[in-house]
This record gives sequence, structure tokens and C-alpha cells, in this order.
Amino acid sequence: MKSLARCYVWWPKIEEDIENHVGLCEPCQQTRHAPPRAPVHPWEVTTKPWSRVHIDFAGPFQGQMFFLLVDSFSKWLEVKRLSSATSSATIKVMREIFATHGIPDSVASDNGSQYTSDEFQNFLSKNGIRHILVAPYHPSSNGQAERVVQTTKNALKRIISGDWNRRLTSFLLTQHITPSAATGFSPAELLMKRRLRTVLDLLHPDLVEDRKRKNEELLDQRLSKGQLRSFSPNDAVYIKNHSSGPTWIPGTVIEKTGSLSYKNVTPDGKSVRCHIDQMRNRKTPLASPQFSPETQENSTIPVSSSTIPSSSNTPIQPSDPPAEIETPKKAPDESHQSRSRRTIIRPSYLKDYVM
Repeated sequence: MKSLARCYVWWPKIEEDIENHVGLCEPCQQTRHAPPRAPVHPWEVTTKPWSRVHIDFAGPFQGQMFFLLVDSFSKWLEVKRLSSATSSATIKVMREIFATHGIPDSVASDNGSQYTSDEFQNFLSKNGIRHILVAPYHPSSNGQAERVVQTTKNALKRIISGDWNRRLTSFLLTQHITPSAATGFSPAELLMKRRLRTVLDLLHPDLVEDRKRKNEELLDQRLSKGQLRSFSPNDAVYIKNHSSGPTWIPGTVIEKTGSLSYKNVTPDGKSVRCHIDQMRNRKTPLASPQFSPETQENSTIPVSSSTIPSSSNTPIQPSDPPAEIETPKKAPDESHQSRSRRTIIRPSYLKDYVM
């Protein structure tokens, strides 16, 4: 317009006047293109799992609504299928998720009516959750959930027929074990501090054997340090009774069936397999010594003199003393005798006894 005006007329500040005239035109302002997009403002980086979660709804898709929740730290995704996107349905499904992972510090969502209702606000307030609302009609502000929405929608488009629950759980398992490009780790490793086992682990059975070997070494170390009890065959034990009757019943160890399990037999001949926590030691009386008739004839049982009744009128007939083996006595050395010895006389009240 300015170039066309200069072809016919000119006056001072002609270009500035043309710009002001066009700028005041209401129809022109209402039909202009949108301004350039502002640079993406990154969210505050979270330092622990389940600190801030982003929520959103996807759908209706094939007649179904899907509630999405993603953890900003680990990128762990939860998808729940709902019949309606109401506040009560949203609260119910969030309680189910929080029962597994705990209550987050904050929740980020758009300005949907199910998130701005008094019922939802009271739910967040009672649980001490800070609500972060993004700018209305600007889904990119909730980029964490919006990107997951697009990924989930692309996956749900491929579910044309079949079992929805099985296909959805398979998609979630794949998302949980796939390393994230942003973190370099899988969501399960960041949230649970471990890798989830899948059928892909069967491709490396050596890893399973190595893990089993390490577990056995750890168990052997605990056994060597006395941290774990152990039993041997024929040990007398008490077995935990899980039926009616006494709490513990006697039994005997037959063999060891596992690292912490034993096979036992009860007095009625019943075989019972028990964990070591269901067993304890049983003390048995020591067996009395068995004597043969020959041993009883040759053995002499000492009798204390206090057990023999004494009577002055009935003297005790002395029995023949057993033959004594005479040992040569060494003559006393007169040169080394340091003192004189007195004559020992037996007391008169002992004359009726054999000494």
C-alpha cells in the first residue's frame, strides 16, 4: 500500500500515516495471522519420582475415553479407560493410581471442567496436592502429557479389534521398559530402581544364571555368618500346625528340599514340607544307659553309710572285704622327717563298723 501511494502522492511522514491508518482498521486486525510462537518455556526440573504428574484425557476414541497420567521425572505412563470424563470418574481413577504409587506433590492439567470443579479442587486440597493449571486452549503448555497423548493415540489407532485390555497392557509394558530419549533410562528404572522382566530376557539366559549364582553366593554368606538357621536329617523339630489343635506339633527332619525348606514327618507318619520359619528346634530326653546281665553281676553299686539304719542292739555282721592289691610301701625316710607322728586310735563309737 505504501508503494502504491508513493506512485501518485507524497507528503511528509506519508509512510507513518499509512501505517497508523491500517493499524486502526478493525477488520484488518481481526483477520491478521497469529503472532510468532514464543520460545518454549521448560517446566521446572523435578528431582525425585512422583513429584509432579501431568494428567489429560484422550478421546473419545472408538467410543472410549482414556485418562492419561505421566510422571515428569521418570516418564512413567498410566492409562485408564473410562466411560465418561467427569470429575467423580477422574477422582476415582486417580485414587486407584495413588494407591500404588503414592500421592504426588503437584498435578498439572489443562482448564477442563472436570479439573476446575469444586469436587476436584476439594479432592486435591484434602490430599495436600498443588494444582497447576496451564494456559487455556494452549495444550503445548502441558507438553509432558500432550506428547504422551499423541503417542497413546497413535497406539490406540492400531487397536482395531481384539481384546482392548490385553493390547493396552502390552503397550504400557513396552512404554515402561523402553529407555527414554530425555533421560537415557526406562521409566521403570527411574521409578522402581529396577528393570522389569519380560520375555526378551529369555534371549540372554546367561544373565538369569548369573543372577541365580549371585543369589546363591549371598545365601551362602548368610549361612556362614550364622544369620540363617539350618537343620540336618533326623533332627527333632516342632512344625507349625495350620489346622485345629496345638500350634506346634512334633516332627522329624527327613531331608532338605530347598534353600529354606525341609521335608518332615510327623508321629502319625504324615509327610509335611515346611519353610524354615515354620520350624523350630525340639529338645528330646537323653536315652538312659542299657546294662546287660553280665554287666549288672560284675558291677558294684555303692551304698552310702547314711542309708544303713544303726542299732546298738543289732550289730552288723561284717562281710568279707574284697581282696586288696597290696602295693609296696616306701619306707619312711628318717632323715627327712620334720616332726614326730602321734598314734592314731579309732574312736570307740566306731567299733561296730567295718572301716
